[in-house]
Amino acid sequence: MTFPKPPLWTRSFALACAANFLLGISFYVLMPTLPFYLMDELGVDEAIAGGILASYVIAALLVRPFSGFIVERFNAKHAYIAALAAYVLCTAGYLLAASVMGFVFVRIGIGLTFAILSTASNTQAIDIIPSQRRGEGIGYFGLMSSLAMAMGPMAGLWLMDHFPFALIFDAAIVAGLGGLVLASFVHAPRKSRVVQSAVLSLDRFLLVRGIPLACNLAVIGLAYGMLLAFAAVYGQRVGAQSTGLFFTLMAIGMMAARTFSGRLVDGGHVVAVVNGGTVSIVLGLGTMVLLPGAASFYITGVFIGAGFGVVYPAYQTLIVNLGSNAQRATAVATYFTALDVGIGLGMVLAGVVAARVGMNVAFAGGAVLVLLAGLLFALVFAPRLARPAQ
Repeated sequence: MTFPKPPLWTRSFALACAANFLLGISFYVLMPTLPFYLMDELGVDEAIAGGILASYVIAALLVRPFSGFIVERFNAKHAYIAALAAYVLCTAGYLLAASVMGFVFVRIGIGLTFAILSTASNTQAIDIIPSQRRGEGIGYFGLMSSLAMAMGPMAGLWLMDHFPFALIFDAAIVAGLGGLVLASFVHAPRKSRVVQSAVLSLDRFLLVRGIPLACNLAVIGLAYGMLLAFAAVYGQRVGAQSTGLFFTLMAIGMMAARTFSGRLVDGGHVVAVVNGGTVSIVLGLGTMVLLPGAASFYITGVFIGAGFGVVYPAYQTLIVNLGSNAQRATAVATYFTALDVGIGLGMVLAGVVAARVGMNVAFAGGAVLVLLAGLLFALVFAPRLARPAQ
């Protein structure tokens, strides 16, 4: 006898998705414009710009391993609201950052707060999502970030062309405040997460069983960090008139892929999903490098976005499923720690390599790293993970 699946789109899940979308707008409206601000307004080169942009990730890493522990000890919603409010305040700090050092301090504050709020928001969303529809729900929740990625960069680059940078910072603040208001109305079931133990050990902060898989994800994240930091700059150099369109097409690819990949993951096809996504990323980055030009730059955005759009939620579902319900926040923190490491190092590496031998070499290196991570997953992890989510 087949029982109907529990509903996914409840009021709280819809509000959580909407808040996640606005948070994404606040983040992505700045992402492609900050390198231009640093290089044009503050006069730094690509290597220094990459390091400054990555400072928020470095700060996040200082907190991320403890973020799951914090959420497990306190209500996820309260941790989310407090961290989101602090994030908005730090974003307002951009208006006061008139020097490189001031900019770094703002980035550090954003990293510290973002580490906690992202862990708390995703944990809260997973609590709301029925376990039978976890892969699908995580995919849709992440889809909101993809939608923000479609609109945010385009809006930010348009604002940069027509208005002072201060208006872009204002837009990020307003979007963050909107997300804060919506998040305050989310009601999530209270989950018992406390694991009684007298000794603080590594598994209280990171999901030990998930570390190998998380390390592989971090390697994939290197390429994503490179794109976030320098795709817009690279697009200008290959003749693209609207570099924001790349992010829009990349987000469209993500959204299209996520509409069906979650169901495939829940149905036990996670290996095929990850393998297909990895191939799409490698093909996209490879084509971008081998066929430089505006047309290929735009087209590859769709393939790259589709690849990341299925790989990221699949990895998150896999890592969450490796832990118990009491370790859910810790598993989420492990997933985001991997992303922080990969994206942060990717920003730094892209800046250093671009300054010395060119951005095309940096993106080529990213394609090779994603290919190696894909082979490792297929040959080592897949035999143990090719089963339906429990």
